[in-house]
Amino acid sequence: MAIDWMKIRIKILPENSTKIVDIASRSTINDILKKIQRKPDAIIVLKDDIPVPVDDVLTDEQELCIIQVASGG
Repeated sequence: MAIDWMKIRIKILPENSTKIVDIASRSTINDILKKIQRKPDAIIVLKDDIPVPVDDVLTDEQELCIIQVASGG
């Protein structure tokens, strides 16, 4: 069975870069984070300016914004 692929546009802040990532259909945000080598506990993912969980299923040509967060003491 052939795999269907999707294109996801990702804006990454604060570095202000944009990537277009090809990923298999029915993938989750967590799958795409693994693909771009980002840890889910170090970022916030926004879809339409609303935070979304990492188990949210992606759709073709979706646009996400990933914000790198920093913490410490």
